[in-house]
Amino acid sequence: MKHSISGIILAGGKSSRFGSPKAFARKDGIPFYQSSIDKCKPFIETITLVTSIELVKKFNIPDPDIYVITDKEDIAGLGPLAGIYSGMEKVDSEWYLISPIDVPFLEGRILKMLLQKIEVGKEVIVPMVNGRVEPLIAVYHRSLKGKIIEQLKRRELAPKQLFERSQVVYVEIDDEKPFRNINYRDDLDRYTHMDERGGERC
Repeated sequence: MKHSISGIILAGGKSSRFGSPKAFARKDGIPFYQSSIDKCKPFIETITLVTSIELVKKFNIPDPDIYVITDKEDIAGLGPLAGIYSGMEKVDSEWYLISPIDVPFLEGRILKMLLQKIEVGKEVIVPMVNGRVEPLIAVYHRSLKGKIIEQLKRRELAPKQLFERSQVVYVEIDDEKPFRNINYRDDLDRYTHMDERGGERC
């Protein structure tokens, strides 16, 4: 049975440690936000990129199947769950493939692996990478929408709190490279050089 799947890309972080909006940083000449779009696009029908009001006009994406929005006004600034909820509000879908924009080493095979774990009765498909949960590279069912907004009203902002109330499938993955998060400007160079020296683990 084919599932309806839409993408939500989270690009609303302040990037204070990075020093400038990470969405427009580049790896191999490709902006981070475009890299996230390219990785998700083979698996989904539409993509909603959720960003801040300061950045929304800076994205130039002519694709009619890609929407650029901000958080809904009443939950703006409440973290990634607010972005996920806002994306769910924009496009009605059965499942949502979630990705942040600051994981430029992410590979399509990881997303495919998560999507293959979709099953009836489950609400979240999330990687467990060497014992660490990666809640923002995951697949969320639309049944979480109501849970997310109720949680945000209580100012409970952590995905972990959402998972405690949901039916979760944890997918064990031992390869950390696709999940490398770029927080500082020298992270990208450091990880790239690390790979050139022979794939030393982060």
